[in-house]
Amino acid sequence: MRFAIIDDLDEERARALKLFEEYRDARHVSFLIDDFSSGEDFLASFVPYTYDIIFMDIYMNGLSGMETAQRLRRTDRHSLLIFLTSSEDHMGDAFSVHAFDYLLKPLNQDRLFTCLDDSMKLLPKPEEYLSFTSNGLEMRLFYGNIVVLQVSGHSTVLMDSTGKEYSVYSAFSVFTKPLMDDSRFLLVSRGVLINMDFISGFTAKTCELQNGLTVPITIRKQKLLEQSWHNYTFTKLHHQAAERTKPL
Repeated sequence: MRFAIIDDLDEERARALKLFEEYRDARHVSFLIDDFSSGEDFLASFVPYTYDIIFMDIYMNGLSGMETAQRLRRTDRHSLLIFLTSSEDHMGDAFSVHAFDYLLKPLNQDRLFTCLDDSMKLLPKPEEYLSFTSNGLEMRLFYGNIVVLQVSGHSTVLMDSTGKEYSVYSAFSVFTKPLMDDSRFLLVSRGVLINMDFISGFTAKTCELQNGLTVPITIRKQKLLEQSWHNYTFTKLHHQAAERTKPL
């Protein structure tokens, strides 16, 4: 995803960028942000359909936010447009350019987070990532690149799709909590969480991964675990087939 913010006040852009970073860290989503100090600068480099969300100040020197938005809408009716302003005087005008929302300045974290949450529901789901520290380095891994997580004493060991392992000094239940709500991940035994996209099959006592790794499972749940994997795979293939048959 890619966002743009257009505001002629440096301090307002700085505040907004800080709040965007806080949102990114709080929601574990990834996006790029471009900032512009005027409507003219934005339009000079604008390519239609580049941005998913555009935050636009209404009161600016030179082209106003409303004028900039009107020119934007001549070529791009896709981007979600959110106005930033210190006054509600132009709220009615905002709808003429199909604005999604209207935020009063100074920006409030709760209000901005709610606006972004609502916006995200209308956008393709972003790839979530897990952030952690391993061997003194700050790491980020997309959920889709995580293969398996296993408890190891007071740490959690994570393996990615390249086979690289990361040791994280964190309790397994705490570290893996964000992944538990993602349909890709299956707890196959106490202290072993698997991304089902990388499972190749089950035996009576183990889960076999596509990279050749074998991990233990809770034996009494073997049938249930295997059925969960089959259900996930069926649903995934069904969604993929539906996407391929969508009209262009």
